[in-house]
Amino acid sequence: MEFNKVADILHNIPHMSRDQGKTVYDLIVNSSIENIVELGFANGTSSCYFAAALDEKKKGKVVTIDNQTAKGRTPNIDELLDKTGLHEYIEPVYANTSYNWELMKLIDKQTKNGYCEPLFDFCYLDGAHSLEVDGCAFMLVDKLLKPGAYLLFDDLHWSYAISPSLKNTDFVKNMPEDERVSPQIKKLFDLIVASHPSYTDFSIEGEWAMARKKSDAVNEKSADLNLLYPETSISEDWRKLRKKISKRVF
Repeated sequence: MEFNKVADILHNIPHMSRDQGKTVYDLIVNSSIENIVELGFANGTSSCYFAAALDEKKKGKVVTIDNQTAKGRTPNIDELLDKTGLHEYIEPVYANTSYNWELMKLIDKQTKNGYCEPLFDFCYLDGAHSLEVDGCAFMLVDKLLKPGAYLLFDDLHWSYAISPSLKNTDFVKNMPEDERVSPQIKKLFDLIVASHPSYTDFSIEGEWAMARKKSDAVNEKSADLNLLYPETSISEDWRKLRKKISKRVF
């Protein structure tokens, strides 16, 4: 779908602007990106920009994940897909808790003989905006990103203290001040992503921060738990511990 056509349909619908949509649209059209994972789709605007670019290439898929509350947005992603006609390129996933559990399920599905076969060429992370949730999300999605994949973070300077919908809630008011005022995605990007040995080509523009997985990055094979933790080890260790304790007590 041509950019201007999808942009006109999505006019004034949050949370991705037309300029941002053009940036990601061009990136997808002019690169080898085909398989995309989006963490936090809200109304589905960004999802539709991604899908429109894939439609131009006539290939690819967007797996986009949000929680159940996204169904209640106006408009919601299903309504936008009806308007754009881009259903075939998007798989919306409504998580019961968070996208991290869904990422774990994907890793589990992709893992054979201890190796996780990566799926995605691009990840757009625009979800919880907290270090606790999105720090975990980064470590999980890293296993699913192919070498050369792009990783784009939104709301780099967002904080609980400036959030119109959250800043006056008891949850935020009761936070320690440093946690409340810190831009947690920027902390994640600066302290964890930018120092990660598998990532390069870091860039920041406005509220966006991007990194790229190195083309020679190799996903490590998961440890063989049967070798690390033999079935009898816990019971044997417990028997040894009880024997030591009994000698001291009696």
